[in-house]
Amino acid sequence: MIFLYMGCLLLLLYYLCTKNHNYWESRGVPFEKPVFFVGNFYKILAGKQHISYRMREIYNSFNTPYIGIYIFHQPNLVIKSPDLVKKILVKDFDKFINRRVATNEAVDPIATHTLFSAQDQVWKNLRAKISPVFTSGKMKLMFPLMKECGSDLVEYLDKRNGEVVEVRNMTKKFAVDIISSCAFGINAYCLKEESSEIMKVTTKLMDLKSFVRTFSIFSYFFAPMFVDIFRLTFVDKTSSNYLVKIFNTTIKERQKQNIVRHDLIDLLNNLKQKETFNDSYKFDDIKMAAQAVAFFSAGNDTTSLAISFVLYELALHPEIQTRLRKEITDIFQKYGDFTYEAINEMKYLDMVLNETLRMYPLTSFLNRKSATKYTFEETGFTLDEDVSIIVPVAGLHFDPEYFPDPEKFDPERFSDANKHKIVPYTYLPFGDGPRNCIGQRFGILASKVALAFSLKDFVFEKAAVTSVPLQFEARSLFMTNKSGLQLKAVRI
Repeated sequence: MIFLYMGCLLLLLYYLCTKNHNYWESRGVPFEKPVFFVGNFYKILAGKQHISYRMREIYNSFNTPYIGIYIFHQPNLVIKSPDLVKKILVKDFDKFINRRVATNEAVDPIATHTLFSAQDQVWKNLRAKISPVFTSGKMKLMFPLMKECGSDLVEYLDKRNGEVVEVRNMTKKFAVDIISSCAFGINAYCLKEESSEIMKVTTKLMDLKSFVRTFSIFSYFFAPMFVDIFRLTFVDKTSSNYLVKIFNTTIKERQKQNIVRHDLIDLLNNLKQKETFNDSYKFDDIKMAAQAVAFFSAGNDTTSLAISFVLYELALHPEIQTRLRKEITDIFQKYGDFTYEAINEMKYLDMVLNETLRMYPLTSFLNRKSATKYTFEETGFTLDEDVSIIVPVAGLHFDPEYFPDPEKFDPERFSDANKHKIVPYTYLPFGDGPRNCIGQRFGILASKVALAFSLKDFVFEKAAVTSVPLQFEARSLFMTNKSGLQLKAVRI
């Protein structure tokens, strides 16, 4: 009898895992054949392929406007056509307003009240409230805080002049310092001290070497039922509690001593003070702290990776590094300092950073879900309500139709003479439309500050231990090289 029960249970499991596997075929959509239970993500789950390469592989599997895939048993539509990407992200945004990300306020109130995860009206209210914090004017007010971190970066390199530097570790320290200063109003001193407490906390926040953290983040994107079953938080709960405590303590101290720093804490506190009785979304301690924790968790890895990959490509292309250094030096001499205006005048720096973000996108994909049935006029295909949409950023960025010789590092793609040739909605390092990355200005400015300060005085060279090509950790959400990223730094 027990074997009968086991057989029935296995049959039920098989049915549940395969019941949707004819979904795309029955609708005439080209699709990749799924593997039992895992769908089309077997290589990622098995640790054989980074998601960025998997997205490129799926993207290249059919020469069609879209491709059907399965993540576990759930159907997902991968959008290839830039015109359809525009409709989803911008033109018909109201039909695709939400990301397919788990939300459970009882389990993780911090994640629920961030712009990344928030849904429907909560997202609309929060976006309207937070947008004024990230204007160019507010970035200019934060710039003096960023400069202090740039000077600390030069001091860090001076102590290691002529040595091989673990660039990823160095840029992580810089990113934590700059976000700690601009978001929490504290000096973390990660570049000055080897055992900074906040550096340890930040490393745990989204530690993708941890099985629990990797499983949690994967579940939020692709298996939301596990979030509810196992009560998973998006970031490490101990670390987020630590940051919330710092945030709340700093606010009280500022109010008590009337301190003004023009950082995120000040800006959020000002928004709260201006709230009226009629405001539909009001800040409380958790909602305010959630913005700072999100800023920290989303910003430190993406910023440090962008800087690291720029330095890596410059070490492999010394002629580009020399040209960029000349621009940085010339503009520094023109202004006599690194001012906000000076950094924004560096066009070649902008080109180099843009090309780096094309080759190493900070997110391999964007995701949305359909709020209602939606018909693609171009093909007549009707998408069902609540189906996941994936925009394969990594695939678009490496499509030779849009970026000829895509494996070549070529900043000239983004020159004034060439950038108008880029097909709209094929370059999406920060997403696009109303739900694009709100911290884009901050991330770009922080990256440019690090690059300007370091490249003015140091040459970065390939060392014997430098990985060429890079080999990315398959199970990491971000593009993280397996053996780190080592370069030799020599003062000029």
